[in-house]
Amino acid sequence: MKSRILNERLAAIVASLRHGEMIFIADAGSGTSAKAMYPLDTNVEYLDLGVVTGSPSFRDVFTTLINCGDFEGAIVTEDMKELNHEDFQIVKKAFDSQNIHIMHYIPEYYQMRDRCKAVVQTGDYGVHAQAILIAGYPSADIPMKWLKEGLKEDAE
Repeated sequence: MKSRILNERLAAIVASLRHGEMIFIADAGSGTSAKAMYPLDTNVEYLDLGVVTGSPSFRDVFTTLINCGDFEGAIVTEDMKELNHEDFQIVKKAFDSQNIHIMHYIPEYYQMRDRCKAVVQTGDYGVHAQAILIAGYPSADIPMKWLKEGLKEDAE
């Protein structure tokens, strides 16, 4: 049976994505409230899919979106690559290495999150069980430098 998105709002978000727009798959620990360390920008739609601890998982949401949507790449944190090998392998199965972009976690990843069209929060409590998917279609890939344009440089 072909996968399809049953959540009405999530299906509408995925259908509305245009080339270069992004959707953030967040783990259950991602702070999005106004009191979070990095509050979610009010212009980013927030959709909480979490049902119980661990459900839906990052894998469930990521693979469903990949199967049902049109995505050309993903952005993950360096911490996911180092600390969450299982979920990183899921990302690697979906995209060629040149279409997986790895970036620093704080504050750059949160700044990129705030440029997404929507944040979809899972029930997954895995370490850095999150990714940003970049919408695409059969054309040239969007250069990462265009997506990162305007991000504040790390103050280290």
